[in-house]
Amino acid sequence: MKVAAINDLSGFGKCSLVADMTVLAAMGIQCCPIPTAVLSAQTGYPSYFFKDLTGIIPEYQTKWHEQGEKFDGIITGFMMSSKQAGNSLEFIREFKSSETKVLVDPVMGDDGKTYRNYSNELLEIIREMVKEADIITPNLTELVLLAGENPDRIMGLKGDDLIEEIYRLSMLTGGDKGKTVAVTGIPLLKDGVVGNFILEKGERKVVTSESNGVHYSGTGDLFAAVFLGEILRGGSAYDAAEIASDFIRTSVNDTPDDMPPRAGVEYEKNLKMLIR
Repeated sequence: MKVAAINDLSGFGKCSLVADMTVLAAMGIQCCPIPTAVLSAQTGYPSYFFKDLTGIIPEYQTKWHEQGEKFDGIITGFMMSSKQAGNSLEFIREFKSSETKVLVDPVMGDDGKTYRNYSNELLEIIREMVKEADIITPNLTELVLLAGENPDRIMGLKGDDLIEEIYRLSMLTGGDKGKTVAVTGIPLLKDGVVGNFILEKGERKVVTSESNGVHYSGTGDLFAAVFLGEILRGGSAYDAAEIASDFIRTSVNDTPDDMPPRAGVEYEKNLKMLIR
């Protein structure tokens, strides 16, 4: 199987394309990377070299079309700009077939705040990407943005009230059309526990996991890559969420306390968990 991965490439931070390539390879799937930018380190580092590669997506699209390439999956991550998102949308429309699973990770913000690259135009194009997707993996902030709701009200909810609201928003953003929605990193009532809300074919489930409260670089990318990989291997969305959560939790537990969160988690030796 082959997956086209549209994401940035960071030398340090264990995220984005590094996560996509290593995880999918461990799961027996060829990752065909399209780097949207190259960085010496992810943007959480105090300084980094950055080279924007906006414009190469159409070039890859043209050459891969000429080669007659087909993909079992397409995964997208961080978009630098609305132009880059537009290019990614056209790539999806070019290569998506009835056999292709498209996962869009709508990276736009976290903790109720948007990232520096966010714009209304970017949001609108990502909404169009979501329409083309089979699977979306937003965090709570991104789910609220996609649904056009007020983040201040929703971010203040807890427990069952929050889960019911997430269900409503997930249906609004594609669940009502049969899309699989996996909302990641949801704070639950019990201290030290986070949840991933999974909606598949109208059925919902919350997959819980222990958390030490630290936000590590790349865990969202790892989750998305494992999730898509397991779906392509024939697993359900619930199976995919369980496997991804176990893999990330184990890797967090293996991460030394003195390692800065921006460096990511120690997941490399746990790739064996993904091999079938």
